[in-house]
Order: sequence, then structure tokens, then C-alpha cells
Amino acid sequence: MKFKIKEQTKENILALTCSGILLLGFYFLVTQFPLLKQFLGNVIGILLPFILGFSLAFLLAPVTTRVEKKWLAKSKMKASTKRKIGVAAAIIFLFLILISFMAVLIPQLLESIMTLSTQLSDYLGKANTLLNEITEGLGFKTGWLEILFSSSEALLESMLGMAKDYVPKILSYSWLFVRQTFNFFIAVIIAVYILLEKERFTGQFKKLAYAVLPKAKVESLIQLSRLTSRMFNSFIIGKLIDSLIIGVICFVGMLIMRLPFAVLISFIVGLTNMIPVFGPFIGAVPGIFILFIVDPIYSLIFAVFVLLLQQFDGNILGPMILGDQLGLPSLWVMFSIIVGGGMFGILGMFLGVPIFAVLYVVVRGFVSGRLKEKNIQSEDML
Repeated sequence: MKFKIKEQTKENILALTCSGILLLGFYFLVTQFPLLKQFLGNVIGILLPFILGFSLAFLLAPVTTRVEKKWLAKSKMKASTKRKIGVAAAIIFLFLILISFMAVLIPQLLESIMTLSTQLSDYLGKANTLLNEITEGLGFKTGWLEILFSSSEALLESMLGMAKDYVPKILSYSWLFVRQTFNFFIAVIIAVYILLEKERFTGQFKKLAYAVLPKAKVESLIQLSRLTSRMFNSFIIGKLIDSLIIGVICFVGMLIMRLPFAVLISFIVGLTNMIPVFGPFIGAVPGIFILFIVDPIYSLIFAVFVLLLQQFDGNILGPMILGDQLGLPSLWVMFSIIVGGGMFGILGMFLGVPIFAVLYVVVRGFVSGRLKEKNIQSEDML
């Protein structure tokens, strides 16, 4: 007598097995996350030139396409020649941005940092005097202020001592800078190869996918890759433009209000503005602290200015540049920022939003498809 397992029993066994594997995988991920994170960090360190190369190729691809398809569209040159010109224009554009950044911004940043470091003791003395006058006028005891500023002086002395101790490590940091610079140039070369033969690389990946996966899965994977490319492209380029405009507005506004360290603080505000929602507030904190040391009135003016700037960015400039291309509700934007930041720091806060947006679209499509198969209208769930 042959023993035959029912089809429903097979499905139940398969479902339970998959659930068990997923639970074990999740348990391993939670318990061994530090080791896994360290392993991924080592792998990323080794593959860093290739990661940077793919990232540069992704960012420079629109420049290449515009030169090739728009500016040289009516030219009678060969397609390969147009491609080479487009890639060369993209690389020149990249180095022009970097050279402009280093020539204009870095000297101003270094000057601001040196001025702040040399005059820090004077600023602390003025702040101490002002706070003493305020607390005496309000009838508070000033002993805690003396403790606070004596602790600050002790902290500064300890920081200077640590700086002296770290002087011998300058050579190691110099070697790190040289190595990262070398990785960057290798990444540029990799980006050039990718841009020159992007159709060839795309075709190779498609062949590999069709050889390994079913045709329907490959088509879904291609759609997912196009969705991911579109979302990352619109989000990253849009945030770059938005942050650049916010940094320039912050700089101009600080010049008009005659606030000190305009270049340094505007750079911080523009850089942190790349982080959605929380970015402007993160960038405002060091600016408020620096200006409070110089003059508390300056810090109050700057705090109000940044609040107005954030409202302008969140309600006018941001929607104008980015629109609603991600299609992600505000709650999930905050969720992706908090989770991404907690797991991978600043980079996770920045990339968490487009990554979660892709997952959100995929899950939403899967749920809609399953509801349609069961003849359930999604409106009934509201």
C-alpha cells in the first residue's frame, strides 16, 4: 500500500518550513547583527572603488544621455563617438564641480574654523559675562555658571592635550587620505567603463537573470530595477539641487543679517539638508551653538531664520523640485529615517527614504494583486 500525502498537506509543510527558515534567519540577524555589520563593513571596504564607480556612473548617466541624445542628436557622428563625447563631458562636469568646491569653499571653511578656534576663549569670556549679568538681574545664583565655564576650560585643555597626543598619527591619516584619493580615481575609471558600455553590461545582467530565473520573475525584476533607478535618480539629484539652493539662501541671508561664520554654517545647513525632515534641524544645532558663543542674540536670530527657511523648503521649494515622486506617506518617511539612521548612521538616514519607498511600492503592488485575486475591493478596507 503506497502512502500518499495530500496536496494541502504538502502546501502546509512547505509553508511551515519557509516560516521556520525565515524565523531562524530573523533570529540570526538580530542576535548576530554586530558581526554581520562588521563583515559587511569589511566587504564594502574592499569593494569601495566599485561601489563609488557605480554611484558616479549612476549620477553622471543623465549628463551623458543629455549630451548624446539632445546636444548631438542631429550630428552625423557615429554613435560610439557621441557616447565618448558624452562620457568625456560628464567627467569634465564632475571635475569642474570638485575643483570649484575646493577652490572656493574649502579655503573659506578653513578660515572660519581657524578664526573660531583662535577666538574661542574670548567668545567664552563674553558669554560668561553676559550670562552672569542676566542671572544677577533675575536674582539667580551665579555659582553654577562658574562651575560650567571652569568645566568648559578644563574640557578645552583636555582637548588640546589630546590633539598633541594625536600629532604622531598625522602620517596615518595622510596615508588614509592618499588611499581614499586613489580609490576615487579608480572609481572614476570604473565609471567611465560603465558609461561607455552600459548597454553591454545591462545585456549581460539580463542574460544571467534569464538563465537562472523564470521569465516572469526576470520581467518583474527588470521592472523593479527601473523603478529603483527612477526613484533614486529623482530623489538624489532632487535633494542635491534642493540642498544647494538652501545652502545658498542660508549664506545670503546670513550675509544680509551680518551674522558671522556664514560660509561654515551655511555649508553645514546645506549638507545636512540632504537628510529629509530632520536635516535642517540637525544642521541648525551646531550653527546655533557657534553663534551663541559669539553672541546669544545672533543665535536667536539664526534660529528664527532657520525655522523660516525650513518651512520654505518643506512647503514650497522641496515639493517644487521633488514633487511627490516617491509616493511615500509622511509617517513612513519618518520611519525609514529613524530605522535607517539607527542601523547605518547618517548614510542610512539619507538612503533609507528611497529604499523604503521602493519596498513600499513593491508591497503595495503585491497586496493589491492578492486582493484582486480574492475579489476584494481595496476600498472596502478603508
